[in-house]
Amino acid sequence: MKRIVLFGDSIMAGYHDGMISSVLTNRIKNAFPADKVINLSVPGYKTSNALTVTKKVVKLKPDICIVGLGANDISIMDEIKPGKFSANLTYILEEIGHQRTILLSPPYTNWQKNPDRPWTRQLQFELVTEHLSKEFNVSYVDLLHKMAAQPHVDQLLQADGLHFTGKGYDLLEEMLVPKIKESLIKIKTPVSN
Repeated sequence: MKRIVLFGDSIMAGYHDGMISSVLTNRIKNAFPADKVINLSVPGYKTSNALTVTKKVVKLKPDICIVGLGANDISIMDEIKPGKFSANLTYILEEIGHQRTILLSPPYTNWQKNPDRPWTRQLQFELVTEHLSKEFNVSYVDLLHKMAAQPHVDQLLQADGLHFTGKGYDLLEEMLVPKIKESLIKIKTPVSN
């Protein structure tokens, strides 16, 4: 049995209709019924908050850790600079172990409903996550561009323009499950010299 940890903000916590739900956790459990899925995601978390619980994630000894942060970091309220976001994510990746990590870009947010999360910052922070995925050779999910490319992107989001609907979680599941499978195969495959 492998241990899969979800570590992120409200998107990863399954925030729906004002409360945390097990929507994403259950989808991952259903896709990997023989494995243990633990969700340590907290609504409202930025990477700076996540730093304080990274050691807790490490203590769980995850085989796979899906890191999904950034929806709150991109906000211009109590603004975090892209460089600080990068430094925070770097620490998280180094502590957890890049060979065990799947990194998600920040999600698409409807900036017309959320003007404090402008498109330009969404793009900047996606570039940071993409750069770190290449620097650390981490499995990467470009959630932002996949969502933005959908013909009816607002159907993926609740009325607040930020949190996911069932269709949003359908898309996230569709992107995550193959990445988790790939990562589990890498773990099981011994490295030969």
